[in-house]
Amino acid sequence: MAEADETTEATQATQATRATRAGGNKLVVILLAVLIVVILAVGAVVAALFLFGGDEPSATAEPTEAVAEVAEQAPKGPPITIPLGEPITVNLSKPNDAKVLQVQLDIVTRDPAVDKRVQALRSRIINDVMLSLSEVDAAELRTRDGKEALQQTLTEDINRILEDGTDLERPVENIYFTRLLMQ
Repeated sequence: MAEADETTEATQATQATRATRAGGNKLVVILLAVLIVVILAVGAVVAALFLFGGDEPSATAEPTEAVAEVAEQAPKGPPITIPLGEPITVNLSKPNDAKVLQVQLDIVTRDPAVDKRVQALRSRIINDVMLSLSEVDAAELRTRDGKEALQQTLTEDINRILEDGTDLERPVENIYFTRLLMQ
């Protein structure tokens, strides 16, 4: 009986060792398959870069002038909103169904010094805004494109005034209509 027990125990130990080896072999095969797939993927990426990316500069190249220019134009701080004050009302020079235009503007900048400059030149800014507004065609202003074009024109006008005699470059980022009324 003792021999039978020893034989049974030896058989069970041998089977356990074989099962462990078989499980270990499966793990090695799976790991090898994963490793081969990763190597093939890396090879495909490298081949694609050589085939399609040869004409463009690499990402590690020194920044070009365009990149440096964009970095200089990047906002330097949080946006500062400067209300221009009371609404500006003008008679339209090209009236169709509307004869009067009233707008109220906010100026957006990122330079705190611009606020003082806007306050000092407020009368001139309002005057030039009034001149630009009086030339607006009411039919065009009813469209989104017309409003955006007017917004761009006023931004350029105000920038021109604020830049005059200073080293400021594009001090106004944008202007926003807080009121726009046509009658």
